[in-house]
Amino acid sequence: MTLLSLDEARALLLADVAPVDAEILPLALCGGRTLAADLVAARDQPADPVSAMDGYAVREEDAVVGARLTLIGEAPAGAPFAGGVAPGTAVRIATGGVVPSGADRIVIQEIVSREGEAVRIVEAPGPARYVRTAGCDFRAGQPLACAGDLLTPARLGLAAAANQGTLQVRRPPSVTIFASGDELREPGSALAPGLIVNSAAYALAELVTAWGGFAIRHEILSDDHERCAEQMSGADLDADIILPLGGASVGERDVLRPVLLGFGARMIFERIAVQPGKPCWHARFADGPLVLGLPGNPASAFVCAHLLLKPLMLALLGRAEPDRLVAAALTQGMPQGADREVYWRARLRAGGAGSLEVTPDERQDSSLQTPLASANALIRRLPGVPAAAAGDLAEVLIIGGL
Repeated sequence: MTLLSLDEARALLLADVAPVDAEILPLALCGGRTLAADLVAARDQPADPVSAMDGYAVREEDAVVGARLTLIGEAPAGAPFAGGVAPGTAVRIATGGVVPSGADRIVIQEIVSREGEAVRIVEAPGPARYVRTAGCDFRAGQPLACAGDLLTPARLGLAAAANQGTLQVRRPPSVTIFASGDELREPGSALAPGLIVNSAAYALAELVTAWGGFAIRHEILSDDHERCAEQMSGADLDADIILPLGGASVGERDVLRPVLLGFGARMIFERIAVQPGKPCWHARFADGPLVLGLPGNPASAFVCAHLLLKPLMLALLGRAEPDRLVAAALTQGMPQGADREVYWRARLRAGGAGSLEVTPDERQDSSLQTPLASANALIRRLPGVPAAAAGDLAEVLIIGGL
């Protein structure tokens, strides 16, 4: 059987994938969602020229050392002064206060002395006028973020400043996770010899949530074909993505893929030329969910989720910023590339002069989870590439914070 490259498999996986439905939500519920329509300002920001400092609003011509100006009113934030500033006058103003008509300069309070109902400028004002012009941040009708952008805290604040009380966002794609294996038990169970903990489903559910989806962890499925089919028949097969973990080999107890195909899924690809991750597979139901099968091994499933599941979820969200590989200098040598594309768990950090340095973990056995928990990057090694030395640049996929 010919193995597909990761790029080939990803292209088939993402072919004809359309974004999920949009919904309109109150702004307070939109954090972490993806915009389904452009965010457009409903107002100018600021709506009027405002002061950038506490001080006195004056005419530029009066802003000279020794000038004595008559104080004619105040302009605190939210309560503009009703009149105008004429020659020889000043208005006390707070940061954010609307600059009165006639004034085009704020003299900061630190260089002014109060003399009854007048003020005197005792030091030379600098070149800064401390006036924020109307619309200097954005104008009404101006696009502030695009459909496909993630609503980060800063973008959410921008939407609020733009006076948008609701936003059109993508609903979270639903992902039903099926772990299979009679040897699996849930965390906290009493474990007899030969039994192992179902850890992969929990890690994958957290990734789904972090990537903007809604995870549904199903009960552990049996290795018996008839029992597995019975369990799955009552499951949520209307999810956007069905995510089987394991059960994809050709042994008698690997029944998960045959059961799904028996329910009407059509196989798209069965194996990929990636390590870890050769057992990854993809099938589709007609007008139904997308099936992405990942290895049952927890470390392999975690790595392959970043390579395949995350791009699929971003496509369903209509997200505009797919992950990109970055270049980082190796801190130690690496062997010649294998016959498949390999992703090494690694630790990425900032090096000297703003560069990135990456250290591959010596422990690459896919059954080990401690290296995975400490990794924040995956080093990509293409098939047959020459051995690398310390200092050589490597392609790196970031999977955690630096």
